[in-house]
Amino acid sequence: MKKEETKLINYQLFGLAITLLTTILAIIITYNQKLGTQKRTKILTNQESLSLTYLNRILILLVGLLFLYINYRFYQITKRKGKDTKSESLQIIASILAIISSVIALYIVTLSNTETIADVENPNI
Repeated sequence: MKKEETKLINYQLFGLAITLLTTILAIIITYNQKLGTQKRTKILTNQESLSLTYLNRILILLVGLLFLYINYRFYQITKRKGKDTKSESLQIIASILAIISSVIALYIVTLSNTETIADVENPNI
């Protein structure tokens, strides 16, 4: 059981590292948008910004799915131990809500084009 829990914690560390990457990407994209609103030279073209935003949203969705898997596995471990699973159940619900919001955010980018990318909020879930 401890080996499986250690493996899941390693997955969490990997997911958190990807979350840091998505945060960095969000900062770059948002800074680029700020430069555009200030009529200064942007560091990314509109197409590059759109592509990075799309990639960022996909990564956020994948991290959400990874954490849903991790939370479900911890739920199963806790249930096998005969302990209260309320905390794990709530974490699963939180993961599902995060996935729903990331799917909506990804859909918004899919509807966008290079002309409207500045209007698309850059969430970090």
